[in-house]
Amino acid sequence: MTITKPSKVYIVSGVIVGLAASLVFSYVKPVTYDTSISFSINRINRQDTVEYQYDGYYAIQASDLFSQTVMSWFMTPSVLLEIYDQAKIDPQINSLTDLTSRFKTKKYSPQNIVVQFTERDQDTADKISQAIINTVEQKSSVANQTSDQQALFDVQGATPVTVEHKPVLWLNVVIGIFCGFFVGFSLAYALLFSRQNRADQK
Repeated sequence: MTITKPSKVYIVSGVIVGLAASLVFSYVKPVTYDTSISFSINRINRQDTVEYQYDGYYAIQASDLFSQTVMSWFMTPSVLLEIYDQAKIDPQINSLTDLTSRFKTKKYSPQNIVVQFTERDQDTADKISQAIINTVEQKSSVANQTSDQQALFDVQGATPVTVEHKPVLWLNVVIGIFCGFFVGFSLAYALLFSRQNRADQK
């Protein structure tokens, strides 16, 4: 394709618009706070007898199953509402899908799971973090009791880690310029193709 003057105008205009859009997006997009909380799930009150010589293996398997239960709480709307209620924060629910998608859980081992979420400010992130730890530890102490009121697992939340997440200006600029160039080039090509078709029809 021969780059004519009109084509150059389209391409340059596209790049300028893309650059401007990326700058506006970078400055308008609010800063968010990403938080991660890890929970350790440990088997307690085990019996030390000859019959239980493989109890260490079964303890890990049992912890693995119980960790699945803990992870399922973050997909349960009623439990999530308990967390927000304890944090004294309005959950601002738009839909059940929106509510349950706010928290991501991942199991790194049978005895270690991590909960991650993003909030709009540090104070809100701190309140929800503490509410999550309190809720999980309280529900766990009740959910894993035996008939004689002895707990089988001890669930402990570690200190939450919160990181400020700012838009990456240089990356947004590169993406904006590339998209602008692509759109401008496409328009220039479409214009040239249209002119060639009209010329061929004459």
